[in-house]
Amino acid sequence: MVSTEQILNKRKRVSKKNKKSWRKHTEINDVEKFLEAKLREERTGGNPTEKKNKDLFYIDKSDIFQTPKSKLASMKCHSDLQIDTRVAPVVGRVGPSKKKKKKKKTLSQQNVSME
Repeated sequence: MVSTEQILNKRKRVSKKNKKSWRKHTEINDVEKFLEAKLREERTGGNPTEKKNKDLFYIDKSDIFQTPKSKLASMKCHSDLQIDTRVAPVVGRVGPSKKKKKKKKTLSQQNVSME
């Protein structure tokens, strides 16, 4: 006799003659899971538990990123932060100075002065 498990596990026979029926009746879940896992490993660089410490960590011993203190002191951005003694302190508010404005002469006044 045939058990119920065998009946449930038995696959239907379906024609895969054209592309539409092939896509409809083909199971590709296991392939997609495998490819996703493989791509994840490539992105992250693999499983870190399988790698050695030398591969995971790197110690930079070069002097490229270290700048001497004398160069730091001469930088423009640092000089802006220092106190400038050439600038006098602000004593108080002084009102605006009154300058005499010259009046513009009208055309009739210019003609009179030219005659």
